[in-house]
Amino acid sequence: MRYAQRWERVCVRHGRWALDADADQLLEHLDLRGIPDVAVAQRRWLGVARHAARAGTDPGEVFGLAYAVVARWWEGAYGWEREEIWPRRLHQVAGGNAGIDLERWRVVGRDAVTFPEVVAVADALLDPAMAQLVWADSGGMRPRPHGADGVFCRRLGERVGRPWLGPLIAVDYGGPLIAWMGTVVRLRRYPQKRPGSDTGFEENLWGVRQEHQPPTMAAGLRVLAREKRMPGSGTNWRAAVPAEQRFVITNLLGEAEEQLQQLHGAQVGTTAEVARSMLEGLSHGTDLLDQVLLRVMVAAVNAGVPLEEVARWARLSADEAAEVLGTYQEAEGP
Repeated sequence: MRYAQRWERVCVRHGRWALDADADQLLEHLDLRGIPDVAVAQRRWLGVARHAARAGTDPGEVFGLAYAVVARWWEGAYGWEREEIWPRRLHQVAGGNAGIDLERWRVVGRDAVTFPEVVAVADALLDPAMAQLVWADSGGMRPRPHGADGVFCRRLGERVGRPWLGPLIAVDYGGPLIAWMGTVVRLRRYPQKRPGSDTGFEENLWGVRQEHQPPTMAAGLRVLAREKRMPGSGTNWRAAVPAEQRFVITNLLGEAEEQLQQLHGAQVGTTAEVARSMLEGLSHGTDLLDQVLLRVMVAAVNAGVPLEEVARWARLSADEAAEVLGTYQEAEGP
């Protein structure tokens, strides 16, 4: 289903959210009468779409990027101790209490529950003042490391009604928001790489990478069904590795990717400047990948994969792998 059609699922008159017809579940719609935020967001979206069109941008692409950003947040919201809005909405669309079927309702209710935030994020990403904050946070023509104290992410958190969210999303390096921010910076720092240029690669500000595309409801339900057939068996990664651990691994991979992405075009300047920039970036990227390697090893061993196999895949001896894992467990504590 096209992203551009997702906002059409809201029936304000009847207070309903239409569900995917191809999903293997009995519900045809969700009851939104207890969530006025969704109807408000539907009316707000009409103005956001007009804003995008006036700016020469496809509203569907803007919505698609915002949807990917918020769907990513939805996956990481397990660790948001201060989050109260989404759980309340989810219980409402579930008829009052998602209960023991919480994981299924998280799949079925995601798009309806997060729709107001998607519209708010789309509005924010279209705002030139917000793009200017991204540029300022990056250091402009004097690049500086991206950290948790960026003004852009703090303002974005405020615009979705969560003033505490900024530092969390600012370090979610594996997601579409950081990718968008990187594109904003590169288009300003290397204008020769704008679309249509014959001197650099094309940058698409509103494109969503394949790995950032949120799974459909039907796909999510199929995954849940498989996991129920193989609970904790170690034969299914998602069943054996907790969501929190998977999120950390994905985040570290994304941070490493972003770190290496920043090295594109870095070979300009004095020899010392270029060498320092590249070596520091490569060293940090290597450290991040080492952390990913260790966490994947731990997850595999905890899921029941033999240590000898894990060691071979990591190109270590069994003794080296055991020592590394032992050191990690000591550092993590009980």
